[in-house]
Amino acid sequence: MVETLTGTNRSAGLSVQELIKYDTHEVPEYLSRESAMPPGPTRVPAEFYFSREHHEKEMEQLWKHVWQMACHEDDIPNVGDYMPYEIGELSFLIVHTAEDEFKAFRNACLHRGRRLKERAGKKTHELRCPFHAWAWHLDGSIKEIPCQWDFPYVVKEEQNLPEVPVGRWGRFIFINPDPDCEPFEEFLDDFPDNFALLPYEKRHKVAEVRKVIRANWKVAQDAFAESWHVFSTHPQVVWGFGDCNAQFDAFKNYSRQHNPAGAPSPHLEGIEWTPLPPSADGVPRERHAFTGAIYERRPDGNVDVTMPDGRSGVFTRQAVWVEGDLGHADLHLCQWVGGEQVADELKMAVPEDLDPNSTGGRLDNTGAAPGENGSTPDGSELYAQIEDDEPAAPAEPQTREDRIKATAAVRAKAANDMREAMRPLLGDLMDKVSDTELTGNIYYNLFPNLMPSSGWGPVAIWFRFRPNGNNPEECVMEAICIAPTPEGTEPPPAPPVHELDVDDSWTLAPEIGGLAMVMDQDTGNMPWVQKGVHSLEGGSLQLADYNEMKLRHFYAVLETYLEREW
Repeated sequence: MVETLTGTNRSAGLSVQELIKYDTHEVPEYLSRESAMPPGPTRVPAEFYFSREHHEKEMEQLWKHVWQMACHEDDIPNVGDYMPYEIGELSFLIVHTAEDEFKAFRNACLHRGRRLKERAGKKTHELRCPFHAWAWHLDGSIKEIPCQWDFPYVVKEEQNLPEVPVGRWGRFIFINPDPDCEPFEEFLDDFPDNFALLPYEKRHKVAEVRKVIRANWKVAQDAFAESWHVFSTHPQVVWGFGDCNAQFDAFKNYSRQHNPAGAPSPHLEGIEWTPLPPSADGVPRERHAFTGAIYERRPDGNVDVTMPDGRSGVFTRQAVWVEGDLGHADLHLCQWVGGEQVADELKMAVPEDLDPNSTGGRLDNTGAAPGENGSTPDGSELYAQIEDDEPAAPAEPQTREDRIKATAAVRAKAANDMREAMRPLLGDLMDKVSDTELTGNIYYNLFPNLMPSSGWGPVAIWFRFRPNGNNPEECVMEAICIAPTPEGTEPPPAPPVHELDVDDSWTLAPEIGGLAMVMDQDTGNMPWVQKGVHSLEGGSLQLADYNEMKLRHFYAVLETYLEREW
């Protein structure tokens, strides 16, 4: 059913480097090199996810000394705009102080400590405390102390707001609370080189969706830092998504994951089932890739599950048995079919120059790109159109090289579709972009808590994870949507953050399109991981050498911060 032993320390599936050889365009050097961490056991103490003592250690040793993304320039586009940034119980105020100048201050009045600003604001000419009206100029210099005569011991010129270092990359604004921190450029190292062809300086923020998750920030981040879980948590995408055969690379303060989208999961080896076409009446349904069971939504919101041998059952969207001779169903497919749906799963926040219903060659929620969910470049079908719900006849055996070439051809077709879809916005630049960049799922972890994507679609979605105040068992997760800025235009101001309630589905945020349903599957696991780590035998988690390399890299870098003498 699934790939287990391969005789090596890698998946037997088609690799990124094998597919790169058949790219129709030049592949940038940074994607052609591999930088794997040495193998070795990595165990993470379970208390890292719930211990108050460990949370406080992270606050002291990590968050007070690390570069961290605070906001985007589009959040505060005008001089006088400002936005608070909070991490734990610390608060900083990011201010657009002058043309092309941003500063960050500790968000506390020097009189009696009241926060200067509780929320973002626009076009102010000063920073005035609401309590006793002490005031500062935008650059942080002291402006006015009411009843200054009553502070004979205070030297006014010494009452400027304390600044913290600011760094800028990709129109994102980073801060570091440590005035003696390493230079921002040294922290980034060669990370910006990964985006040289379409730098994030040429893009703008179009949406941000925020939600509290009932799990430690590392539990949430870890879930998005590997793709090994895809065959189990997202079984609907395995038909066209390389999961355990992804490539992982680790560098100084960042790591990279590259999934060869368009290549089926190696777990499908020997599986004869094929994906179902959409139902004629639009009722959500899916075939489970590994069992062949068909999941179909009922009018009452429950899910009919029918096995190939005819056994069937009815289950709730939480996979709780209702009736029938089948007693077990897959939780995640029940959620996918029976849960909240995206009305138009391709519609998301995109530039006005593009059709919002065009995927631009990117993967849809089945894991296959347009022209890729079955069609080869000559128009023949890779997957039989199953009308009678019977397994298709096994394909003729292929050599590995044949499989590589066939998969590369499918990816080339999807990449060309995307080049043409994006050409109205990016013009001839699209001719310089490789098939690998256009079809790969390429995600980064920039330590400690930012997850950028390569972003060649209409919208790139980034993730950020932070502790929720001083609670080690909750976090704030954000999905940030970034789009290319048309040449010769000014980026528009970013819209307000879309705040979801802790129990809301991500599908209530149309800004993130069909990905919302996938994120519901991901975040549905997180509270149960948070509960489970309290009961973990042996008191530690154990990480895979390769598929969880991004996690291993994160915890290795985290250890250097936790053990450092500042």
